[in-house]
Amino acid sequence: MAKENPKTLVIGAGIVGLACAYYLHAQGRSVCVIHDAPLDETASCGNAGAIAMAEIIPLAGPGTLLKVPKWLLDPTGPLSIRAGYTLKLWPWFWRFVKAGTPANRQALTQAMATLLKTAFEDHQTVLDASKLNHLLNKQGSLFVYRNERGRHADRASWDLRRDCGLEFKALDRAGVLAHEPALGPLAHCGYWVEDWAHYRNPGELVLGLAAYLKSQGVVFEVGQVKQILVENNKPTGVQLLGGKINPCAHVVVAAGAWSAKLSNPLGDYVPLETERGYNTTLENPGVEVKSFVTYAQDQFVMTAMQMGLRIGGAVELAGLDAPPNYNRSKALLRLAKKYVPDLNTDGGMAWMGHRPSTPDSVPVISPSQNVKNVYYAFGHGHLGLTGSMTTGRLIADLVAGKTPDIDLSPFYVGRFAHSYHIGRF
Repeated sequence: MAKENPKTLVIGAGIVGLACAYYLHAQGRSVCVIHDAPLDETASCGNAGAIAMAEIIPLAGPGTLLKVPKWLLDPTGPLSIRAGYTLKLWPWFWRFVKAGTPANRQALTQAMATLLKTAFEDHQTVLDASKLNHLLNKQGSLFVYRNERGRHADRASWDLRRDCGLEFKALDRAGVLAHEPALGPLAHCGYWVEDWAHYRNPGELVLGLAAYLKSQGVVFEVGQVKQILVENNKPTGVQLLGGKINPCAHVVVAAGAWSAKLSNPLGDYVPLETERGYNTTLENPGVEVKSFVTYAQDQFVMTAMQMGLRIGGAVELAGLDAPPNYNRSKALLRLAKKYVPDLNTDGGMAWMGHRPSTPDSVPVISPSQNVKNVYYAFGHGHLGLTGSMTTGRLIADLVAGKTPDIDLSPFYVGRFAHSYHIGRF
């Protein structure tokens, strides 16, 4: 009988952590997933559900710093910073602005395009094994603009997408209505992206994948990780609050917005923030929306799901501990009704989740630079679901000592220790 592989601990049971567990287990490893919250409360359960192949552009761009005051003054704007948090945010925000230079933006976009090139295939691998294919909707995505001026202002971003191989079709008002007849006059023009899919129920995906992994022998344990224990430059175990120690040979940190609390003590500094994203799911929206719709100028989205119509977006920077401000969700509903006049906004269920965000909008997919057999899989921002399965496959390759099929240097944890140049800090 073959000797069992040493235990591999995955910290975090969001979709990235589950993807890592899937691919590690597929290698024949003994895997334990440690999580400190119920599976149905992870950020992955409440998101917009997209495999968003077009969203490869960094959040920061030329002129971002000049736009911020206008955003902050607009109650329905795409960005809010909680009072009292600005000073703490400044080191992250300064790096964020520097990431938006034209040269850096192009390099970061190419890195994300390379990472997500196999996203559909990697998702399909996991869906085929777990029998969750019924959750995926491959109807494409509509990007909407209020006017031609707004679309022209985004031309550089769309040119970048085209340069990275993304195909899309420009639409006039009639073309927009052909895809989504419920949209009102404010939806003047747009683009159609065929290479896009979304999950009808992200929560069911998380719970279904976890159930599959359990059926295959992956262990799930509830507990809050206090620290990763290291001896002779290797992890020996993970200590939980309360003192329990789980021994291991390998550790994968996939704890979302909380991940830097585990990486930083190991000398792997990451300036990680949480993009607090808000949405509302309308059980009875009164209109039919068939595809995933992005309202590009107002930066929010609309997704048709099993449980209703989900309307979300907006970024609030307020850290991990501040209570939710559901006025952000209400503001998005008012904005959505301007685009969809017949929308019924009564009786919605509001939600807030923590999206782990690096300043350069590129995740950390990397071995530790200081401790052998510790690996990082976090910082995907609003692309956690999109990049989850590919990240899991790449992490499994790293753990196995295999050379990944893409260059992972743009995703290296050590990039934050240096001055910024072409995708590195």
